[in-house]
Amino acid sequence: MKIVNHENLSGLTESEFDLAWDVVSAEAPISQKSYHEMSDRPVVEVDAMTQLENNVRLLGDMQGRLSFLMREVNYLLKV
Repeated sequence: MKIVNHENLSGLTESEFDLAWDVVSAEAPISQKSYHEMSDRPVVEVDAMTQLENNVRLLGDMQGRLSFLMREVNYLLKV
């Protein structure tokens, strides 16, 4: 993760600042810190795309479990 020093950018005009910001943002992917209380490493830093992929995978797993549970409940209600 790249840290931007805003003191160096304070003397720039708006167009120069936009150009500098585009260069900085193009260099490194955006990373997010997430906290996992019960994990061995409680603070994990991953880029946004990896975190999105993990969240979609987790949602797919949870949806599968919920659909199984709903089938079981429907079966029990019909009996």
